[in-house]
Formats: sequence, C-alpha cells, structure tokens
Amino acid sequence: MIPRILALGLVGVLVAVLIVNVMNDQKERQELQALQEEYAVAPADNESAAPVESSGAVKEGNTVPSVEVSTLDGEVVNLADYRGQKVILNFWATWCPPCIAEMPHMQDYYDNEARDQNVEILAVNLTSKDNGMDKIESFVDDYGLTFPVLLDESGVLGDEFQAFTIPTTYLIDEEGVIQRKLMGPMDRDMMVDMMGEL
Repeated sequence: MIPRILALGLVGVLVAVLIVNVMNDQKERQELQALQEEYAVAPADNESAAPVESSGAVKEGNTVPSVEVSTLDGEVVNLADYRGQKVILNFWATWCPPCIAEMPHMQDYYDNEARDQNVEILAVNLTSKDNGMDKIESFVDDYGLTFPVLLDESGVLGDEFQAFTIPTTYLIDEEGVIQRKLMGPMDRDMMVDMMGEL
C-alpha cells in the first residue's frame, strides 16, 4: 500500500513539474513575441541570407557613413577606421533565432578565412532592443565570439542601416563602399564566396 501511495505521489510531482515547464516555455515565447512587437524588429523568416535593396545613405554604391560606436570591450571605433579591409557589418540580437544560428558560422569564418580574405567582422548588437548587457556578455562568452561586438545603445545605428529584420548584414569593400545588403542568416560558405567576390 505504501509503495503505491509513494508511486502516486511521485507521478503527481512529475506531472506538476511538467505543467510548470510547459507554462514557463509558453511565458518565454510570449515575452519574446512582446519584445519583438515592442521594438518593431523581427527575426528573418528566410533560411539563408538573401540580397535585398537598401535605400537612403546606406544603399549599395555609397560610402559607409563615418559613425563612432562603442565596442563591448569599451573601445570606441569608427566605421571609417576599417577602410583598407573588407567588412561584414552584421546587425543582431541575443533573442533572435536566426542570429543565434548564424553566430557559430561567423566565428568559424573569422577563425579560418577572414584574415586570408582581408575581412573584419563587426557584429552590431541592437542593444537598445535587446535584453540587457548581462545577456549580451553571456551570449558572447557562450559562443566564444572573438570578433568585435559593437553596441548600438541608442538605436540610431540600427535605424540608419535599416535593420528592421535581423540578422541584417552589409558587405563593404576595401574602399568603404557598400556592395550588398543581405537579410537572413549566413553560413561560412556564403561568407567565403561573397567576400571572395568583393
């Protein structure tokens, strides 16, 4: 009799744990959806990066604007400082599933091909639309990111570069001229091919 009562009690506890986990998952999904709606930024729904047209000052053929921004390490950099190198300028957030999928590919490319192709990756975190510095720092640590992570704390850079769907990426040549705007996640092979063509 006692073993049955213990077994029923254990089953009851397991069911309660399952219900709590399901409710927490649903709550996290609702919070993510609310965050995306609040900031009018959405993750890309395409499976891989696709060229899109840009407009205004950041369209293809224009020189990248001279903008100063802080890095996660506290250094201030200017986009113009990277002339002489090709640049992958990538806009992302920690809550964005395609951004999460893309980051290991970016790090792999950075470790293995970027130097040979004379490429710098600048990953611009949409800090004003993200979940706080702690999440950003732990994301960078968890993924072992070693390329520069820039912080768009005011949201101005994301707006200027029309990063309304993320990841949004600009490919910039050695003269500082925007060659292509992409929307959606890239993989290592895409980066090798596209940066080789610049």
